[in-house]
Amino acid sequence: MLYKYKKKKDKPLSDKAGVRVKKKPDYKKKLDEVFSKYIRLKYAMPNGMCKCISCGSFKHWKEIQNGHYMSRRYMSTRFDEDNCRPQCVACNIFNQGNAQMYRRGLIAQIGEQRVDLVEYKAKNTSKHYTYFEYKELFKYYSVLVDKLRKEKGI
Repeated sequence: MLYKYKKKKDKPLSDKAGVRVKKKPDYKKKLDEVFSKYIRLKYAMPNGMCKCISCGSFKHWKEIQNGHYMSRRYMSTRFDEDNCRPQCVACNIFNQGNAQMYRRGLIAQIGEQRVDLVEYKAKNTSKHYTYFEYKELFKYYSVLVDKLRKEKGI
């Protein structure tokens, strides 16, 4: 005989006294999304096309991704504009970031000294954002995204 197990219902968050507690919004995820839009729009042409920093292919800004030279796991450079450029899905996902070509493209754009600084910051400094910092960065980049969309008519 087969027995069916009842799924446990998720209970609302509550503190020790049983008072219902509201969950904080996940600003890290929201900031990732708005920062990605900002980077892609910043490097988009007026027609909405972006060039992949690694392979040079052109894609619409909504079809391209925000690639990180130094991995997103390094919080000190995760939201660093020198560390991020538009990158096609093939390079970013399937070629594990295509780091060698990414580095060449980044050096051509910002110079070797700033690329070395990004590498140093990622490996030798740590950053732990507070809830307040995530919230403020989210507001800041949201305003910049709106501004860029109006300027480029996208």
